[in-house]
Amino acid sequence: MFNIYNKKVKIVATLGPASDGRRVLESIIKNGADVIRLNFSHGDETYFTKAIRNIRSISKDTAILIDLPGPKIRTGKLSRDYIPINKGDIIKLTDKHIESDEKNIFINYAYLCKDIKPKSLVYIDDGKIKLKIIRKLNGRELEAEVLTGGILKPEKGINFPDSVLSIPSATDSDKKFLKFGAEQGVDMFAVSFVRSSEDILYVKNFLKSECDGKEFLIIAKIEKLDALKNIEKIARIADALMVARGDLGVEAPVENIPLEQKRIISVANSYKKPVITATQMLLSMVENESPTRAEVTDISNAIFDGTDAVMLSEETAVGKYPAEAVKYMSKIIKATEKSAIYNKIYKLGNPAEYLDERNNLNVIEMQTPDISNIIAEMSVAASKLLKNSIIAAITRSGYTANLISSLKPHVPILAIVPDEFVKRKLSLNYGVFCVVMKNIESQDIDLKDAIYLINGGLKSAGHKSPDYAILTGGVPIGEPGSTDFVKIIKLRGK
Repeated sequence: MFNIYNKKVKIVATLGPASDGRRVLESIIKNGADVIRLNFSHGDETYFTKAIRNIRSISKDTAILIDLPGPKIRTGKLSRDYIPINKGDIIKLTDKHIESDEKNIFINYAYLCKDIKPKSLVYIDDGKIKLKIIRKLNGRELEAEVLTGGILKPEKGINFPDSVLSIPSATDSDKKFLKFGAEQGVDMFAVSFVRSSEDILYVKNFLKSECDGKEFLIIAKIEKLDALKNIEKIARIADALMVARGDLGVEAPVENIPLEQKRIISVANSYKKPVITATQMLLSMVENESPTRAEVTDISNAIFDGTDAVMLSEETAVGKYPAEAVKYMSKIIKATEKSAIYNKIYKLGNPAEYLDERNNLNVIEMQTPDISNIIAEMSVAASKLLKNSIIAAITRSGYTANLISSLKPHVPILAIVPDEFVKRKLSLNYGVFCVVMKNIESQDIDLKDAIYLINGGLKSAGHKSPDYAILTGGVPIGEPGSTDFVKIIKLRGK
């Protein structure tokens, strides 16, 4: 039914050619994947329709995340297979549809000469080739100097790290994918190319107006310098954040990425939003059966930072050992969560407070807590005093469980929810495990029903009941926004 003594940090695994077969996908879910990511930069709707059907037939509990491609600014076709670009060369950048050569590079960006100013930097192919704009030649061409040479290959990504771009975050293709995802009943969307909170608001409003008012978890991918500048406003509006270290590592100096990761996670924790740490976490397992020591350390450090989830990309999409990568990720999480330093961070406080004290990070000071926040704090405080306890939250929307999860308690959080959709919506939240109680919306639900569900669920999952359940919810029970009680219950029938 559920396993409250499993890992607390969640795993997002990306579906791809290496993992879309039923047997491998079953192993990935069995080995600990809580969310399956569909990367819409690759594949078409026919492929993803089949993939969604396959996932749902294997597990109704596993959440499905669509990662929107966003605007893809790329070079075009080449006059031959590859073009050597040498340091010190002077070349032209143009939005004219030509085949690129040593002197002219096509970039598929209509606002190229409007947005990209002299002295601006241009990165090609994840920064392998670096250019600096010298001057604007005309309305369609820029002159640039090559700062770092390399081999130009066709259709490679472009980054403009210090330019303000006119292109919208959500493209027409993204809107089509949002509608598709809503029709298919996916649970969450990750928005690429986010620069401000308005980008997230646009997606939320689009879904409300175009998709019958359905609600989904909207994740802001933090991969642009503008997003770093506006991180607090984005965190207020988004439902979750993603530390997208791939593009972020191109836009920002690579030596700053660990610090930016800590800051993004700290802000997400402070705003009580789940946060995913992504990119190259077990990259060596694309080719190898086991990870490197550095990768294991990277995952543990992300957990110590306070991440709610960690993500696998190429490792499960195209790697040779997709199921094994998830298994190793689970093992690393469990080992970290049993460690003394983990207990010091999570049992004695929470990661945001710990990091603020140890690293002098600028953790956001929140507004005066409302009743729901106070109840969440009281539940976590009680769990620190009561040995062998769990926190059980009766929640119609998932809001109460999210609040408690953001405080990173050392005990499991059992969310009692009305349906599978809310259950999957909480798939990114640290330490949350769900059980469905169909009559949660009834006004005359009795607390005894919840206690019976806790005991019965634990028994059916093969667990002994803990000594105490710290039960929280609202009256009427399940009423959204009504969280107003904490009740400590001695569990019986062990």
